[in-house]
Amino acid sequence: MVIEMQYFDTLPKIIHTNNNGISTIMTNLMARVSILPEILKNPMVYYKYDIQDGDTPEIVAYKYYDDPYRYWIVLFANKMLDPQWDWPLNSIQFNEYVNDKYGNTLNNLHHYEKVITKTTRGTDDDQTVTESFIISTEEFLGVGLVKTIELNERRLANGLSTTANTKSYLDITIQSTSITNYEYEMNLNEYKRNINILNSKYVDQLETEFQDLMS
Repeated sequence: MVIEMQYFDTLPKIIHTNNNGISTIMTNLMARVSILPEILKNPMVYYKYDIQDGDTPEIVAYKYYDDPYRYWIVLFANKMLDPQWDWPLNSIQFNEYVNDKYGNTLNNLHHYEKVITKTTRGTDDDQTVTESFIISTEEFLGVGLVKTIELNERRLANGLSTTANTKSYLDITIQSTSITNYEYEMNLNEYKRNINILNSKYVDQLETEFQDLMS
């Protein structure tokens, strides 16, 4: 537990005086520093990692830093303040959680969604972007009869008229779908799997700067 204690030792101290006038030096657990957003987007400093079933912050830290006690760097880089809920649940934990929360209503309707998929074709590499929006029951019933089957709309990607000299097209697919309680919780849990991993070359620098900011 040496590294963990070093992490808490970097946090600033405050003096707390109780109702009896007794003062105690305490660690300020509310102190926070954060990484600049533009740094997080730098592929030379950070790269993406998909958390595997069974991974813990300690396991990921060991994989990349050969030190499980540097787990706090994994959490810090992803602004995870509560590992119990910010970190994805493994399959056993997830099933226990959703069954306790929903019981017999696990497969009941949670909400409706409109899913818009945009694919740029005709370039060297097709690029696809998918967006989902929660919609009302009325909207689902109103457009679902047509768009649940599939509505394809082809436009020129650059927005010019069809007479433009280009072979690049934007395919748009709009679908409406129903999401069950189970699917809703699964999507939330899966979304948490994609995290940022700090390049190991910068770990020592991060620890030094973190201590300087907290001192």
